[in-house]
Amino acid sequence: MSKTLFLLPLLFAACLALMLYLEPGHLPDRLDPPTAAGRTSAPASPPASLESLPAPDTPQGKIAVPGLPASFVGTEVDGRFRVDATGNLIVSEDVRRIFDYFLASLGEESLDASVTRLRGYIDGQLQEPARARAQALLDQYLAYKRELVLLERDLPQLASLDAMRQREAAVQALRARLFDGETHQAFFAREEGYNRFTLERLAIRQDTGLSDEEKGLAVDRLRASLPEELQDMVLPQLQQELRQHTTRLQAEGASAAQIRQLRQQLVGAEATARLEALDSQRQGWQKRLDEYLAAKAGIQANDGLSSGDKRAAIEALAAERFDERERLRLDAAEQLAAADKRQ
Repeated sequence: MSKTLFLLPLLFAACLALMLYLEPGHLPDRLDPPTAAGRTSAPASPPASLESLPAPDTPQGKIAVPGLPASFVGTEVDGRFRVDATGNLIVSEDVRRIFDYFLASLGEESLDASVTRLRGYIDGQLQEPARARAQALLDQYLAYKRELVLLERDLPQLASLDAMRQREAAVQALRARLFDGETHQAFFAREEGYNRFTLERLAIRQDTGLSDEEKGLAVDRLRASLPEELQDMVLPQLQQELRQHTTRLQAEGASAAQIRQLRQQLVGAEATARLEALDSQRQGWQKRLDEYLAAKAGIQANDGLSSGDKRAAIEALAAERFDERERLRLDAAEQLAAADKRQ
């Protein structure tokens, strides 16, 4: 069985990227889903209490597992099992992350080997009744992954907003059928919330009845409507995406208006205003730096001054042009400017 079986949740982002690329102007709008499983991301575990205790014999922190394929070298299990005061497993997103950590070995080894190692890990970390609950959840999760393959095969592979919504609704219905409400919420709530945000943001972007400014304000309202945890998770990803796409557009010679449009559609009107203020500050700094470097070069080229006089004049020039905090970064800025000139 191929590794694709356990990577299909990423199809949501991939289809979205294709759809946006095919739009006129193809301003990228793809967002990677929040990490529900990964080898390096930090687990979002609930605080410990009498009702939320680390599983017996489970060391604090992440755990490295020997015998994994070569690509796992230097990684640790993402998340940890927790049990309540009576020994029952607490169903959380950590459980899904642990499953996905082990199942990510598909492609380097067989499904049977991955599942056998995961079952052994469960048995080693948990006692009854939590152990049986975790094993039963794994059975459900494997069944879900298998049915997800069939679902993806039967859904139309169309790059449109309606098709993306259809796919998301079908996946959520599949999860609701296979998992109880507690497990569905614990395993998939953040991912579904993120996908909902992404689709709604895309709908705002495609709304021809809104101006760029109105789209920015709509994105602001949409992000503000998210739960606080999801807001904290979405914003850094939006900012990272914005940096990547801004760099690409600038390399292609995009205008300031195109950059502003991208910002409004990705991060909203409020963040766009902050970014524009930051741009202004950076431009002002660069102008002052260029003027300082030109004046400094003039001092250094003055044969009528001794080395000591040149040094004193340059120090006075720096004190005149920059405050104490700015002078701390002046040497690094000069080195960067010199490196840029050599390229």
